[in-house]
Amino acid sequence: MSEQAPISIRRRLLTLVIATVAVLWAITAIMSYIRTHHEIDELFDAQLAQSAHVLLAQSGHDSDEIEIEFDEQFHKYEKKIAFQIWDKENKLLLRSNSAPISPLSATNDGFSDIQIEGHPWRIFSHWDAQHKLHIQVGERHDVRNELIQGIAVQLLYPILFALPALAFLIWISISQGLSPIKRVARDVAQRAPQHLAPLDTSHVPEEIQPLTDALNGLFARLEQAFDHERQFTADAAHELRTPLAALKTQAQVAKRATDDATRQHALEQLDLGVDRATHLVEQLLTLARLDPEIGLGKREPVDLQGLAVSVLSYLAPEAIAKHIDLSLTPHSLINVSGDSAALGILLRNLVDNAIRYTPEGGKITVEIMTENGHTVLSVTDTGPGITAEDQQRVFERFYRGMGTRAMGSGLGLSIAKRIAELHGAVITLGAPKNGSGLRVMVSFQ
Repeated sequence: MSEQAPISIRRRLLTLVIATVAVLWAITAIMSYIRTHHEIDELFDAQLAQSAHVLLAQSGHDSDEIEIEFDEQFHKYEKKIAFQIWDKENKLLLRSNSAPISPLSATNDGFSDIQIEGHPWRIFSHWDAQHKLHIQVGERHDVRNELIQGIAVQLLYPILFALPALAFLIWISISQGLSPIKRVARDVAQRAPQHLAPLDTSHVPEEIQPLTDALNGLFARLEQAFDHERQFTADAAHELRTPLAALKTQAQVAKRATDDATRQHALEQLDLGVDRATHLVEQLLTLARLDPEIGLGKREPVDLQGLAVSVLSYLAPEAIAKHIDLSLTPHSLINVSGDSAALGILLRNLVDNAIRYTPEGGKITVEIMTENGHTVLSVTDTGPGITAEDQQRVFERFYRGMGTRAMGSGLGLSIAKRIAELHGAVITLGAPKNGSGLRVMVSFQ
């Protein structure tokens, strides 16, 4: 399938402006033509009336002195102009060579339009003051139409010659007006991939200010994303280097062992190292998928109570192995809008962290409740808790508090916080109401 050609703003503006000017010019020309046509008709009617009065004044003599004249043609319009003079007995006293012997019009007084020999005529009829002489003066509409057509042509000539010149000037003006966009595009095109500094907007026109602001916002987000990725890559490389080095060391020990006990111990340590590396890679992959810029997929109502039952059932073997009392406080049905898979990862990380850091014989309680109109998911354990200083840093990637001996990657709480942010929730740390330990609360807005 062929790609659609890009739309040219310059061409679109030129088309719209020229079309608007042409339409307005055409409307003006038509209105001018109609108005001119009316004024010319008025002028010619006035001339007919004036000619009639002049002829009447010149004919104010005895009837015996009036003779038929104008046998010779002097002008091309002579055949298109005619007059007749009648007496009160309807006797034709005088007529032009172009006038018939019958009355020009049946109208005795005023203007009328008739057809003579297939041509439209404009006739003016008038009696003198004594009602003795009746004059009829007429002219063919051709005389008027030729003049009107000549005026119309004169109106069209400027349009035909001015529109191309106007289009050229508008094209130059639009090109000059769009030059700031070209300058911004050139600035962006010439940038190196790692150059994400904001664009200079000091000389940017008001119309493209939103575009440059949006680009600068995009550059800032890209810079932040790249910084996070660089930090993430560096931290991941550092964290992976340690278990891989340990795996290699244990493999070498097992290879060089001279007795079965040493070899068995090295293999057990190798197995634990593989488990830790596997857990770390899984956490890294989970964290990589949770991109705040992309957001969540389709949201749907999630039953937190049912989700908690599923997660606790999955982690129950680990809690049983450490003789930890893992419980879920019963509560009425509470739903939140979100991604059930992501929320399952959030709760699993919180409970998994609690199992790792709670000593044997401890207690972990998961509770879902409503506080101040917000749904709250809490995980409470009887472990050593987190100091106030560490509470500010435990959400950082790969950070593990001082004196931590439990196996982990330092990504559990970071992943939980990322998922909470994607759901518009707030995650906080605190101490249980009774006794020592840690209480993690996720408040959905």
